Formats: sequence, C-alpha cells, structure tokens
Amino acid sequence: MNAKRKWLVALIVGLACIAFLSVQAAQALERFKIQWTVKAVVQIVAADQGRGGRLIPKWSGSGTIITPDGLILTNCHVALPSAMWEEEGLDYDALVISLTTRSDQPPTPAYLAEVVQYDPDLDLAVLRITSTLDGNPVEPGTLNLPAVPIGDSDALEIGDPLYIFGYPDIGGETITMTAGTVSGFSSSRGVTGRAWIKTDTTVAGGNSGGAALNDAGDLVGIPTQFGSGGNGATVDCRPYGDTNGDGKIDENDACIPLGGFINALRPVNLALPLIEAAGLDLKPTVTPEPRPRPTGAPTVEASISRPFFATGVNDCDQPVMVVQSFPSGTEEIYFFFDYADFSDGATFQPVVRIDGEEVEGLFDAVPWGWGPSGNFWLSISGSPLADGEYEFAIQYEGEELGSATVTVGGEEEDLPAFSDLTFSLDGEEGCTLPAGGELVGTVSYDNIPRGFAYSYVWYYERESQGQEKGTPLNRASGTVSFSLVADEGSLPEGTYRLEIYGPEGEMLATGDVVLSGAAQQAVIGPITFAEGVDRQGRPVRPGSSFRSGLKELYAFFTFEGMQDGWSWTRYWSIDGEVVTAMDDSWSAGESGQKWVSISRRRGPLPDGEYKLDLYVEGVFAQSGTCTIGGGAHPTPTPRPARQGVQINGYVTDAATGRGIRGAVFIVLQPGISVDDFQWTDEEVYTWAETDRNGYFELPQLLARGECYSMIVAAKGYLTVAEDDVCIPNDLESPYEVEVMLQRAR
Repeated sequence: MNAKRKWLVALIVGLACIAFLSVQAAQALERFKIQWTVKAVVQIVAADQGRGGRLIPKWSGSGTIITPDGLILTNCHVALPSAMWEEEGLDYDALVISLTTRSDQPPTPAYLAEVVQYDPDLDLAVLRITSTLDGNPVEPGTLNLPAVPIGDSDALEIGDPLYIFGYPDIGGETITMTAGTVSGFSSSRGVTGRAWIKTDTTVAGGNSGGAALNDAGDLVGIPTQFGSGGNGATVDCRPYGDTNGDGKIDENDACIPLGGFINALRPVNLALPLIEAAGLDLKPTVTPEPRPRPTGAPTVEASISRPFFATGVNDCDQPVMVVQSFPSGTEEIYFFFDYADFSDGATFQPVVRIDGEEVEGLFDAVPWGWGPSGNFWLSISGSPLADGEYEFAIQYEGEELGSATVTVGGEEEDLPAFSDLTFSLDGEEGCTLPAGGELVGTVSYDNIPRGFAYSYVWYYERESQGQEKGTPLNRASGTVSFSLVADEGSLPEGTYRLEIYGPEGEMLATGDVVLSGAAQQAVIGPITFAEGVDRQGRPVRPGSSFRSGLKELYAFFTFEGMQDGWSWTRYWSIDGEVVTAMDDSWSAGESGQKWVSISRRRGPLPDGEYKLDLYVEGVFAQSGTCTIGGGAHPTPTPRPARQGVQINGYVTDAATGRGIRGAVFIVLQPGISVDDFQWTDEEVYTWAETDRNGYFELPQLLARGECYSMIVAAKGYLTVAEDDVCIPNDLESPYEVEVMLQRAR
C-alpha cells in the first residue's frame, strides 16, 4: 500500500474510532466552540486620524470573521452609517479591527478594514481586512484567521439555544458571551422568509454586528435591532462627535444607537448574497440615497384601515388565504392592513396582546420606511401558537391607530375557502403588469356548498368600481376568474384590488396588482456583452464568450420609451446565483444606448456563466447571458463552512513516530482535485503549519457532507495527497487525526 493510500485508510479508521470518547468529546466541544469564537469575533472601531497619525475612536461595534482570508460580517450602521442616514459626522478615516487572544484581556488593535458589500435596508455589511494597523497591505491568503462557520438560520426553532458574542459598551473592555433561547420569529414586507429572530436574551448594544451561534457553534444570526425589550425605545444612543459645533460632545449632539439593548437578530441567511459577492470580490452595489433622521412628529394625521388575517403571504406580498379564525395547532398568523399619511422615519411599532395581555418584546419600535400609503403585513409564529384571542394593534409615534382581533382554537373546519389569488393581463401573470385592456383575477376555491352566494368588488386606487354577484359555482372545488375591462383602450396605470365576499359580508379573498405604463412603453433591446467601452461609449471586443482573466464585463443595450424617474432594477448572476442586485431611478432620457458593468475590486472576474436581468417598474424587460473562461479548471474563492467540523492533530515521522516541524496540511476548495491544483491561494480552502511537536489546527472548519482534496507535505518527506475525502454528516467536532510521512530517499 502506498503512503498516500495508507494515510487515507488511517484517516477513515480514525473517523470511525471517535465514538468511545463521546462523553469527553462533547465536553471538549463546548469549550472549544467558545475559545474558537472568542478569537473570531472582533471589535470594530470607526476612527478619525488625529495629530501624529493617532487614531481617535468615534464609535464601536462588533463583527465576526467568516473566512480565514479576512471577511467580516457586521451591521451596516456599525461599518457604514452614512449609507443609512443622511446626517453630518457619519464619516471616518479608518475602520480598526481588534482581535481577542485571551477572553480576560481587552481586544488588541491589529488590522484596518474596508467595506466591500452592504445593504442598508437589512442593516448588514461585509468588511475585508486590507492592511496592518500601520497601513502596510496584507495578502488575504496569508492571514489564516479563525473563522466562524455559517449555519442555517431557517433551521432554528423556538426554544433552541443561542450564544451571543460581542463587545458591549456597558460590559467593560473584554468580549462577553450571553446565553438564551430563540423566543420567536417575525416576518417583514420586502424580506423573503424570516426577517427577525427574537431572543429572550438581553443583549447590550455594543454587541451590534456580533455573533449569535447555535449549539453546533455555527453563526445563525447577527444582533441588529435595538429596543429596551418592552416598549422598544432605544435607551442609550451614543453621541459620536461634536455635530452641533458647540465645542463639546454631549446629549445635544447626533448619535449612533450603539447602546441600549438588542432583542432581535438578523437571520444569517439574509446575508448570504452579500457574503457571496464579497467572496467574489465584486464591487459593492450602489444603494439609494440615505433617508434623513426624523426631526419631529409628522404633521399629517396617519391612519390604518381594512385590517384582516391570513394564513400566509405569496411572492407578491399578498395574502394566500383570508380567514376569520385559526384552529388549534396554528403555527403562523399573518396580519394585513392598509395605511395612509405615514411619514418615513416616524416611529412604528406593532403590539400583540393574547387574551388581553401584551406580549413583551415581540415587535420592536422601528423607523417607518415604506412610503406614505399602501398595504402592509406582519406575522408571528410558534410551534404551535397557544390557543387564545389575539389582538394586533398598530402604534405610530406612540399612539395606537387601530387594531383587529382573531381567535386561535378549536378543530379545523371544512369551511368555504378562496385562496391563491393571481392576476394576469393578456396571458402574462405577475405582481406588476403592463397596462392593457382586460385585467383578470383567478382564485382557487374549496368546500363550496351548492347555491353558495358570493360577490366581488374591483377597486382602482382604492375607489370601488362597483360590487357584482359571483358566477354560480357548480363544483365543490376548482378555480374561478373575474375580469375588469377598460371602456376603451387600456386600463389606466395604478394599483388595482380585487375583493371577494361571502354571503354574510365576510371577506374571503383579496389581492393587489399594479398596472404600469412603463412596462408597456419601454422597449429594452438585446444585451451585448463586451470587454470594454471606448470614448464614444461603444462596446470594445463584443462577444458571448470571453477569455479567463477578464477584469470587467460590460453589458450594452438600447432603449426606447423610457422616462426619467422610473424605477429600474438589474440582477447579475454567476452560474445561476444572484451576486448583485441594484434598484435605481432612471435618468438617461427617453431613448438611446446605455451600458452597465460588473467587476471585482482586485483581480479578474471568476470563470463562469454570467447573466444580466433587467426590470423596469418591476416588470421584466430584458435578459442576456455570456461566459467567461471555458475549459479552465475552476478556482473558487474561500467561503464559510456550513455545519463545520474542526480538524486538528499531528504530522509524524512514519519510522520514529516523532512530530515533524514545519509540515503543511492543505485542504483544497471543493471541486479542485490534486491534479488540477496550480498552487494558487484561490484554490486553497484552508491550511495549517505544524509546530515543533508536529501539531496543527486547521483554522477553517470543514463542512459536514462536503468532499475535499487534501495534501500533506514536509521538506525531506514524501508528499501524500488524496481526492474525495468526505466529511461524514454525523462526525463529532473537534476531530483529531495523525498523518504519518515517510522520508524521501
């Protein structure tokens, strides 16, 4: 048996032999997770440069290293508050990254970082370490930093344990850990899936941007949302500079809310597109202008109307099925309402009461940011929700605007039901449609008795177009359609609503759809990809396939019928994964030619299939694809491990059993074989060098269920390597291996 195969067999045997140490391993695992996370959670300090180059701190927060080459996940308000708020004093000269080596010692400033991706709406950002504290550039591949693996926040359940790490302003200078449980989840309009993870843990504000881990040691949430835990008021907003120019920093200066307490976490799954784009080193997407902070109470009287409950929400943010009550065992309640005369920046807080008793801390007070009028929804969930009477109330600027009540309890009944309302126009279905002559709403129905009397109403911009009797239904289940036809020409642009009512006047179904004249008028021509753009704005070396090493990809298209001020969106995908998305306001006039581009901050774009999708006013307008590279072996960028296993152990001399100093243990990126390996940093997933005793510890956890190619080498010894070394799904962590090398002759 050759040395390479012998090592592989030894590794497999070792994996199988860990069971007898199960009790000891479980105890060591918890301690290891804590020690590992302490090293990977960093303090982030925004600082200005003073006299003599001294850095003067302005504010601080926390962050988590997610790749060994120096990507850090944090909050946008920690790393780039100017992207969220239009206010003086939010700039800085440097972002200082401080590391903790011992949990009883303050973190030590070690590196400078820059923001590489950010999303103000989600309050998330990704940083990359760029230099040492004195400004000397660092090579990312040489950092080899401890990194926390990314978990699956959608797998969390109520009652699951959470461990939160960070640097709270009120907890002294050292890192702290608080333990608690998941107390619930909430959804939010415009956010797919879970928008917030609620926790019963009181987390101090400096933890903002830090790490919330599950019991496997995986990052599942980012402490983000601030409130006192009860009424949601921010209890500690820290001034960051002399913003009013009076020569002193006090309560009269503007502040960043890094104090107070956090009781809601952003699910880490929402950060995955940012992490993917940062891992590819793409330039960050330009974001809309930040909103000013509110300067006082709104002058217009806000109101809500038409509250109702539903079982779920579809991709168009519309109810799946309207209900009057919920049976025992219900796990989710969705609450919808219309709003009018709301002001962006005003304080908004939903309140839930069960049997008359308010549920503390379920929803925090947040700045409103969804425009002056429209339809809104929110939800609560549990496994299952307790029986009782649930009241949902909406508070705005501290005043309750209205509420609605629904009952949970009893057996599920086969009541008449209408669900899954969709809209179409000229055969095209969607949430936003081009203006046309006939709008059709189609809904499914079930449990309909013979002679069931129902009616429906079309609305245009909330104005009723008249109530009509529904067509008799001849079957207990099926689908039925309702049409709204223009008197002449096309239906006007705007928001349309369809409501269906039962015999007692109860609402059974409803949905909104937007007709956009933009989609009808705008014509976006075919997309042409190119390597560059000349001085006249024309494509340079256009094509559909490009060589490896391209640093920037350009996409050109013609347009007609556009109008300044229309919203338009572009999505760039690589190999089917969306890596950047940008919403913008059109400003290029009615017709002409335009180009957009995608590039990395440093180095060439990765090989793969690139796709650009264009939307105008929410309606699909054009799409195009091209490829970069072809035939070349892929060179994936480092990515965080999911549900990882920490590998450590010894590299020893096969003849003497002594540890070998200076040996390297290399794990290649998934998909890179030993024969493909070109010895570049981009191809390496993680690696470690042995100490004088031959001991090594891989800084990046290996993902369970993933397969890797591994190489172990030392000067004067035969190199061993193997492809397709797979990590079992049930493998405990940490796991120790011993690799024996034979001397070269």
